[in-house]
Order: sequence, then structure tokens, then C-alpha cells
Amino acid sequence: KKKVVALINRNRYSKLITFGPDNAPRGRIMTNLPLGKDMVIWFATGLSTSKIRDIKKNPNVSVFVDDPDDLTNASIAGKAEIVTDARLLKKFWQEPFGFFFPGGPADPDYCLLKITPKKVEYLDPGPTFYQTRVRTIITM
Repeated sequence: KKKVVALINRNRYSKLITFGPDNAPRGRIMTNLPLGKDMVIWFATGLSTSKIRDIKKNPNVSVFVDDPDDLTNASIAGKAEIVTDARLLKKFWQEPFGFFFPGGPADPDYCLLKITPKKVEYLDPGPTFYQTRVRTIITM
């Protein structure tokens, strides 16, 4: 778990995959918010986005994060929850979000996604010239 937390925390972006109205997977890049030891993943987004519509119909999502420098990666399957709690909105607020949410943390469109992992697959391929691998599956 520590390696997955470190992987997410050292990378600025992850890919969030939801399932659209036709049940086809839909991926998009998301800015990682600080991750704790509980491995709950947080993203900031807007209530008016397609990902929110997808999650309201099907809260099962995947998150993929990779480090291009060492090729470690994690695929995380979990359940998404839409969070509008004012305390948490303030806690996770970052100034660059103001571009999308000019009303600040109180902007009516601003919300958080809370992804609770159910299964994590972590891969550390090791140095490519040795081709060693460590694959770990964590069921939450």
C-alpha cells in the first residue's frame, strides 16, 4: 500500500475511467489531490461534467496512474462518491481551480470525487535491462 500511495503522491495526474450512457469506458486525465494512508483517492471536478453524469448512473470506476520515469503503475478499481461537503471543498481547494470555479470553494459547480478502492494492481517492472517485475494485487 505504501508504494501505491507514494506513486500517486509523486505524480501530478491520474486517469479516471467511468462508463458512459452506452456503457463504453470513458477516460480523462485528472489532477491528483493529496492522498492519505487510507488510499482513498480525491479529485476536484464540476457537478455539470459528463463524469458526474456517468458516476450517478454507475459509480464503479477505475483510476490508472503511472510514473514515466521508472514505469511503475497502478490500476485501481473502486466506487466513486460525489462530495459537496463545504468543509472538504475548502480543505482540498487549490488556487488553480479558480479558472474553472470562479466562485472559489463555494462555487455551486465545484465538487469532489471520492474514490474508495476495492482492488489495486501495482506493477513495478524494475530496470528494463534486467526485466524483473513485481506485481502486487491488493483487495480492499
